[in-house]
Amino acid sequence: MALKLEVCDDNDMHRTFTILSSAFGHEHPYIDAVFPSHATASGREIGGERLRAIKHSDPNTTFLKITDTGTGEMIAQAKWNIYDGEVPEAVELDGDFWAGEEEKEYARYLFREYLVPRRAAIEDSGGHLVSLDILTVDPKHQRRGAGRMLVEWGTAIADKMGVAAVVEASKYGMPLYQSAGFEFVHHHVIDLPDKWAGRDKQTFTWMVRPKKTVD
Repeated sequence: MALKLEVCDDNDMHRTFTILSSAFGHEHPYIDAVFPSHATASGREIGGERLRAIKHSDPNTTFLKITDTGTGEMIAQAKWNIYDGEVPEAVELDGDFWAGEEEKEYARYLFREYLVPRRAAIEDSGGHLVSLDILTVDPKHQRRGAGRMLVEWGTAIADKMGVAAVVEASKYGMPLYQSAGFEFVHHHVIDLPDKWAGRDKQTFTWMVRPKKTVD
């Protein structure tokens, strides 16, 4: 069946978050911390509302979806951040989504530390950068080309702008990103303070796709 790429509207945000939650499962401490109870119905409802708020508040963000035209089902999503000459202010994670202050503190710590390489890349580029923030495919619909469509949307924009693209890659996403021209830079580990030493560390691979110029 054919796949169609479109920009998300507000009504897509809950499905967007459900795909995100299903794809990540509980393998990523960052997702579990930033989106508590994300695998539950109530957690997914809240997560969808949070993504909708980001969609409305961040002018650099574009949410995308892939739909199976045969069934009408949304099967994949991505969030691209496009910076065209502006370095935005750093955003602090906030809200009342956590069970207690320590869980909120932990989530804020991971959120801040996770974005260190990306923040440096935005600043070093003078705000001329394209960043793949999140890309997930419904586990039931993987290996159909949806992920590649979402990646190529963003890399085409980067090439048109003549800027680099960056991504924090999981081990599952690395082969796709490498095939799209992203290059390994370093393996990033978020070290935890002693008080959280017993928790799993979040890791990812920082990848950069060098800028190209399209005539």
